[in-house]
Amino acid sequence: MLNKILLVTILGVFAGLLPAGAQTDSTAPATSPTAKGHIIAARVQGHVEAVSKVDGKTTVLHDGDGVTDQSTIMTSPGASIILVFSNGATVNVAADSNLDIDQFDQDPFAADVKVSDLKAEPGRSITKLNLTRGELVGKVVHLNVDRGSEFTVQTPVGAAGIRGTTFRIVFRPDPKTGKAFFAVTTADGRVIFTGVTSGPVSIPAGKQVVATFDYTAPTTPGGTGTVTNVTIPDVSDISVTEAADINTATQDIVSAANQVDFTPSGGNNGGGQGAGGNGAGGGNNGNTPSTPVIPQAPLTSGAGSS
Repeated sequence: MLNKILLVTILGVFAGLLPAGAQTDSTAPATSPTAKGHIIAARVQGHVEAVSKVDGKTTVLHDGDGVTDQSTIMTSPGASIILVFSNGATVNVAADSNLDIDQFDQDPFAADVKVSDLKAEPGRSITKLNLTRGELVGKVVHLNVDRGSEFTVQTPVGAAGIRGTTFRIVFRPDPKTGKAFFAVTTADGRVIFTGVTSGPVSIPAGKQVVATFDYTAPTTPGGTGTVTNVTIPDVSDISVTEAADINTATQDIVSAANQVDFTPSGGNNGGGQGAGGNGAGGGNNGNTPSTPVIPQAPLTSGAGSS
C-alpha cells in the first residue's frame, strides 16, 4: 500500500513539472489564422464589379486585379469571373451572380506557392463565402480541418461545408414566379450541407440535392429575399449533362489557376505584377501572407460556367 501511495505521489510531481502545453495539447482549441489571405481575379469575362462592404466603393474588375474580403462580387448577365485564393481554392462565379466574400484569413507562409501544384493548403485558413444569388463552381484543395481550417459557402437556404472538393452551388430566385431554384452538387470529394434540415446532409461525389422553394423578393435594394416551405429532398445522381457542365467549369478553373503564383511578402522577396497591371509592389518586412504573381501573358482560355 505504501508503495502505491509513493508511486502516485511521484507521478503527480512529475506531471506538475511538465510544460503546460504538454499537458493540454490534446484538448487545446485550434487557433485562428493570423493574417489576411490574398485573392486574385485570374480571369474576368464581361462586366464584373467588386463592391466594398467597408466604404461602398465599386470597382470594375479585370484580369489580375486583387480582391479583398468584405467585398461583394457582382457578375452581369453573360459575364463570369474566376477567383484564385492563396490557400489553393478557386471558384468560378457564373453570370448574373452575387457572391459575398465575408472572410478569408490564412496563416503566413514562407515558401513560394504555385497554385496549380497544390494538393493541400500550405497552412490553416478560414474562408466564408455567401452566395446570395446565382451560381458558382468551386475547386478546393485538401484543407487542414484538424488544425482549424474551414471553407463554407452560405446561401439563403443553408451552408455548404467544403474540405477538399469540386462542387457546384446554385441559388436562382425568380420574383416573377415567386419560386427559387436551389442545388448543391458534388463532383469530387464530399460536401456537408447544413441549414433547414434536422441534421447535416452528406453529399458524396456524383450526387446532389435539388429543390425549388417559395420565394419572396427583398423589400429593400440589395436585399436577399426570403425562402419558405423549404424541404431538402434525398440526394440524387448527377445527370450526364450536369457532370459535363461542371467539368467544363472545372477545366477553366485549372487553366486559370495555372497562371497564378503567390510569393511571401517580406525579406528580399519582390512583389509581382498582375496581368491587368494591378499587381502588388515590391517586398517588405510586413506580416501579410503572400503577394500574387501573375505572368504577363494574356489569359485567353474558354469562358466559365454560365
